Amino acid sequence: PELAPVVSISESVPVNVWVVLRDGFALDHETAEPAVARAVDIYLASTPVMPNIDVQARLYLAYVVDEVRRRQLPMELALLPIIESTLNPYAFSRSGASGLWQLIPSTAKQYGVTINWWYDGRRDPIDSTAAALDYLTYLYEEFDDWLLAIAAYNGGEGRVKHALARSPGASFFDLDLPLETKRYVPKLLALAHLIADGDARSFPKIDPEPAFFAATLDDQVDLAILANIGALSIDEMFRFNPGLNRRATPPDGPYRLLIPSSYRDAFQHVLSQYPKDPVLWKRHEIKHGESLAKIAKQYRTTVAAIRSRNGLSSNLIHPNQSLLIAVAAIQPKTLPANPMLAVSRKASTHRLTYTVRRGDSLARIADRFNLSVSAIADWNDVAPSDVLKPGQRLVLHVSVKRDVS
Repeated sequence: PELAPVVSISESVPVNVWVVLRDGFALDHETAEPAVARAVDIYLASTPVMPNIDVQARLYLAYVVDEVRRRQLPMELALLPIIESTLNPYAFSRSGASGLWQLIPSTAKQYGVTINWWYDGRRDPIDSTAAALDYLTYLYEEFDDWLLAIAAYNGGEGRVKHALARSPGASFFDLDLPLETKRYVPKLLALAHLIADGDARSFPKIDPEPAFFAATLDDQVDLAILANIGALSIDEMFRFNPGLNRRATPPDGPYRLLIPSSYRDAFQHVLSQYPKDPVLWKRHEIKHGESLAKIAKQYRTTVAAIRSRNGLSSNLIHPNQSLLIAVAAIQPKTLPANPMLAVSRKASTHRLTYTVRRGDSLARIADRFNLSVSAIADWNDVAPSDVLKPGQRLVLHVSVKRDVS
């Protein structure tokens, strides 16, 4: 197996990733705009300013920052995964979005992300970041304005184009866009402003060097066997490889496995001890109505792999024709799913409309539903200090496990 750093920073680097971010900011943060000022107030009302991202940021943020810098894009874009998912690659939405960048399947596939039974690249930090930045670059080329590109990333390219058609030449702040999108861009600008302004007292100190390396594996590996040999725990491997759907890498190599940068030498030894299971070959006789795609799905392989092994120049096959198909020594039926997928689904939330009662305050409502005042203020475009009125309706996003009656 070949191990290589995901990125290489040759120049002298600062000791904190927030400094790298600050040095790369390129947008006007528009702090005079009321929507941005309100978003700043909401952030400052929360302690810490960015809750619940410490662990995730240490794993993924430096890599995202390095990719944005490598492409010479505005560093504000590196903050989008904080806005989208609080840097949680296992985050998913009811609309089908998933991963750090909350990509929907159609957009992910359009930008080359693999999604299949074994693997969902929307959760992989490398594949998802490449796709998201490609998409944002395309949107910028379409609108020639980063705020409009960011708005389109959230609300859709079509919505922004229609809004511009109704108000030609208008800036983002003057466009008629969905409320979520009108809050989304100011939230990003407000966070960038706080970082640029040096208010990092509540930000975790994070090494600017990416936290992981990439090991290129030619053969399929079972994470349980790696753990037994002496590698990281299975949970730790899933934290660094959230794109995996199963307890093994896909059977059609080569496959890239991410490992902590501090574990490089030890992991090289572990890989050298991994048992070399031979590839099993099965002869399949084609039946009427079968296609290569159907056969590939049956054996958990790919059309390309079947064509390559059997010397096929096209997808055309005939009944009674025989194919040799590589069958993984690791049988899919014996493999449990990535356990973190079940955990993330249990942590899902749903939207609730709450009617304010006499005596209610944001703090009292937040305590009742185990939420933060700043989150409720953000969802409802109110200030954390606002006095609520009986009958006022608030949108809350509460855990599906919680009794909200």
